[in-house]
Amino acid sequence: MAAILLRHSSEPGMLARDLVAWVLGTFVIPEMRILLVEDHPESRRALQRLIERRGHEVVAVGSAEEAEVELTKQSFPFLILDWMLPGKSGVELCRELRAASNGDEFFILLVTARDDTQDLEQALEAGANDYLTKPLDPARLNVRISVAERRVRALIERNQARAELQETVRKMTDILEKTSDGFFAVDRDWKFTFVNRQAEKLLDRRRQELIGKDFWIEFPEFTRDAFEENYRRAMSEQVAVKFEASDTSGQVWFELLAYPSGGGVSVFLRDVTDRKRVEEERLTTSKLESLGTLAGGIAHDLNNILTVISGNIGLAQIEAPGDSANLHSFLSMAGEAAQHAAQLSNQLLTFSKGGAPLKRVASISDLVTQAAEFSLHGSNLRAELDMPHDLWKAAVDTGQIEQVINALIINAREAMPSGGTVRVSANNVEIDANSGLPILAGRYVKVQVADAGGGVDARSATKIFDPYYTTKPSASGLGLSISYSVVKKHGGFLQLENTSPDGSTFAFYLPATDAEPQRSQPTLANEIFNFNHQRVLVMDDEAAIRDLTSELLGTLGYEVTAVPDGAEAVKTYEDAMRTGENFQAVILDATIRGGMGGVATIERLRDLDPNVTAIICSGYSDEAALAEFLTYGFRAALPKPFTRHELAHVLQRAFEAARAA
Repeated sequence: MAAILLRHSSEPGMLARDLVAWVLGTFVIPEMRILLVEDHPESRRALQRLIERRGHEVVAVGSAEEAEVELTKQSFPFLILDWMLPGKSGVELCRELRAASNGDEFFILLVTARDDTQDLEQALEAGANDYLTKPLDPARLNVRISVAERRVRALIERNQARAELQETVRKMTDILEKTSDGFFAVDRDWKFTFVNRQAEKLLDRRRQELIGKDFWIEFPEFTRDAFEENYRRAMSEQVAVKFEASDTSGQVWFELLAYPSGGGVSVFLRDVTDRKRVEEERLTTSKLESLGTLAGGIAHDLNNILTVISGNIGLAQIEAPGDSANLHSFLSMAGEAAQHAAQLSNQLLTFSKGGAPLKRVASISDLVTQAAEFSLHGSNLRAELDMPHDLWKAAVDTGQIEQVINALIINAREAMPSGGTVRVSANNVEIDANSGLPILAGRYVKVQVADAGGGVDARSATKIFDPYYTTKPSASGLGLSISYSVVKKHGGFLQLENTSPDGSTFAFYLPATDAEPQRSQPTLANEIFNFNHQRVLVMDDEAAIRDLTSELLGTLGYEVTAVPDGAEAVKTYEDAMRTGENFQAVILDATIRGGMGGVATIERLRDLDPNVTAIICSGYSDEAALAEFLTYGFRAALPKPFTRHELAHVLQRAFEAARAA
């Protein structure tokens, strides 16, 4: 909780105002509602998208008159005004808003193509807080929005503090008794004059024993370090002092606000031991996020390398003599190993950052069986599996669900260090609205992992899914918390279903589907080689990926043009349209070092050709555009590494989606 330092004042009500400053804590700032006034439709849409990516709500209009109508409907702390508008200009609207009674409650950013110093001075004189010149630079726009966010935050804090202060003055005595913070006051002779209920608990003394007694005699331990120094400073210098200090054991931390009052000192105190722990965890989280960024880069580069390996294995399989069974077998095993390496690469990223699930319909029975057997390999445990033949299917990210199974199996292994049996089962369940589970009513596949360990104690049972909570000295405390997050992102729920001295059972629920799993075909002889004269544009900043993708597409009968970045892709696509040699599909890498990536490129391509058939490709397993490619305008998604088979099918799916649209 952010505390507010208080000024000394002898006027009545000082105590209450100080109380408000203490109890308000950290303000919760809602998402910012922004009014965007821009008459050019395309510029308005582009600017709106940029701002909404920061999590703000944007209402976009095309004139000052429309803006005035919106301002009568709802409040907007932040306005972005184009200088030149049809009718009333942005400068005129800015000047009128500032002249209103609430004119100081807006942050106004003026957008202009005019960069003359006198014009900009005119904008500031009209009341604009800031300005931005066209063409807009997204990075500079982000800076301007950050400034506005701080300004709006300060405004909300000021208004909320004022309202809370007025309410607190009327209820001062009641709040002092009922506040969750401890409060006590001493006079100029350090005699206790007031102690509230919470202070009794924190000081472990009854108020009847303290009123009228000398503070330093009753609490000689406070004559050390921060306590005495700050208490005496508050009284002698007549200043408010906020500080933190621990008890003699160093295990319990207090946050204190001492300020002069009535010739003595009043003190608010609270136990912030949990907050200190959270701050330490936040620091650890920050380090983990940095590690996640590093892991993402490693996974991306590794997936690019694996794409080249997998692709060339596929090409080698085509070129290998048909009568060389051993060679085909070796290449097949190498391909499987490359795919397994890709799964490990994606696990690195998911464990570090918890990537968004890239779902496909799968057999949960097969998935759970394979994951359980893999997780128990080399351990002193054996699996007892119970999978009904009619188990429902579910749309899942198979790699992430495998990680969930792995985390639960590891938990079982730690619970049974001497070995034993882990029971893994699954069944179909119907969840109704009164189930008590935090999931929607419907059909689910329920998976259970049961061990025969010593159970989970009552205290740990309430914290077992908390990040970094662990009872094992060498464990990170992340396995179950990440598993909980993964299952939740799939629309399901993970829980400790029951525990006793005889063992524990974890269960998770996944939404079921009637769709059939997407199974790969052993060959594509009748499907692949019928795409002659269809042209595909490939964009990737890695020359090896461009060459490999071109080679693979060539074996599938496509004509391929490969470019290194988005700018070149847009130019090549436009030139092809101009000459009538249109591309039937484009494959865009999501991340281009030093250039325009896939998401930005498709926006430009859709301006040229609204019906462009585009496929997003990425080595980042948690790339948002992969999981939600339709939202970005893509017809399909292709995660790296990919095989010739996967490349062929993703193109087919993209063409089918384009025809359906």
